[in-house]
Amino acid sequence: MAVDRHTYASADDVRDYLAGTTYSSGWTSDGLTLRRVLESSSRRIDIYCGGGTFGPKTETRSFDIGTGTLIQSPQYLSVGGYGTNDIATTNAYTGNIPLDAWLLSATTVTSYKQTARTESETLTEGSSNDYFLIPYNRSPKTILKLNQDTAKGFYTGQQTLTIAGSWGYTSDTEQITDLNGAVSSTTATTVAVTSATNLGPVQTILVGSEQMYITSISSNNLTVERGVNGTTAATHSDEDGVNIYLYPTIIVQACLDLAKVTFRDRDLGVTQTIGSGEQGITRSSQEAVDILKTLDGYRSVGLSDSVNF
Repeated sequence: MAVDRHTYASADDVRDYLAGTTYSSGWTSDGLTLRRVLESSSRRIDIYCGGGTFGPKTETRSFDIGTGTLIQSPQYLSVGGYGTNDIATTNAYTGNIPLDAWLLSATTVTSYKQTARTESETLTEGSSNDYFLIPYNRSPKTILKLNQDTAKGFYTGQQTLTIAGSWGYTSDTEQITDLNGAVSSTTATTVAVTSATNLGPVQTILVGSEQMYITSISSNNLTVERGVNGTTAATHSDEDGVNIYLYPTIIVQACLDLAKVTFRDRDLGVTQTIGSGEQGITRSSQEAVDILKTLDGYRSVGLSDSVNF
C-alpha cells in the first residue's frame, strides 16, 4: 500500500506555532525532524479518527461478502402463520455494505460472482442503476447500498466486491500559485512556481490530476515527490494552476498541537509525573490524549472495523 502523503500542517506552520510569532528565517536546521513530527502527528490523527486520510487518496479496496453484514442471524418473534410465539433465529439478507474508510466518489464498483473471480458485473450508481452511496446529502460516504430495483447483486465469497475511487474526508482545494515553466517529465522532482510564499515543506499540492508532496523549498523551486496518494505522475504546461488541499480547521490545529508536544518532548524528555496537586504539570502523554479527544466528532461511527463482512 502506498504511503499516505497528506500532512495537516506545514513545517513553516509549526515553526510559527512553536515560535509564538513569525519564526526566524534562519531556522532551517530542523527540517527533517519537523517533517517526521508532522507526518507522525497526521497519521496519529488518522488512526484515532479511523476513516482514512482527511485528503483524497485514489485506490481500489476489496471486501468479503458472506458473513457479518450481508448474512446476519437476528432474533425474531415467530407469530401469525408460523403458529407459535417462540423466539428463533434466521438468516437475514441486506443490500447495505458498510465501508471501511471514507469514500468521496466511486469510479468503478465490481461485483464478482465467486471467490475465483472468473465472472463479474460492473455496478453503476444512480436511482435508475444499481447502487446508492450513503448518506445521500453529504460527503464523505460510509455505506454502499444496493438499489432495490436492480437485477444485479452482491455475491458471497472472498474479495467479491471491489470499489475503485477517491477515498478520504474532503477533496477541497484552493489555487495558490501557478507553474513557472512546463513540467515536461514525469520523473522530474524539481518544480518551479511563480511564488512559493504560501507553500511550505510537507504540503500536498494538486496540479491537474496529479498530487505532489513538497519535501523542501528553495526560493520558488519546489522539491517534490511525484504522483503521491495513488495519483499518476503526468506532464504539465506552463502556468498550470497549483492548488493546496484544505483540511478541516480543527484537524490542522490538532496536528499543530500534537507536533508541539512531540517536539517539546525531544528536548525535555517524557516524564510521567512532575510535581503534585495544584503545582503539577500535565503529562505530555495525557496532553496528547486530550488533543485527540477534541476530534471525537470525526470518529467514524458506522465504519467497519474490518474488511471482512
